[in-house]
Amino acid sequence: MGKLSYFLGLQFHQTSLGIILHQQKYMREILKRFNMLGCNPAVTPIEVNAKLEKNMEEEPLDSTLFKKVVGSLR
Repeated sequence: MGKLSYFLGLQFHQTSLGIILHQQKYMREILKRFNMLGCNPAVTPIEVNAKLEKNMEEEPLDSTLFKKVVGSLR
């Protein structure tokens, strides 16, 4: 059957030190699916202890899109 390289969204890479497991391909697919390939990475996605306020001038966000993104990360 050969060496295992991709299974259920997990990638396996064998080195002299052992097997490396990552989800790089899966995450790239998620970013592509939600049109986020060009987004900048952030160590902390929001300022610590930030106080959020509702902006009454903006259109409401689609909560189903947020649920799909979070569900994909689970």
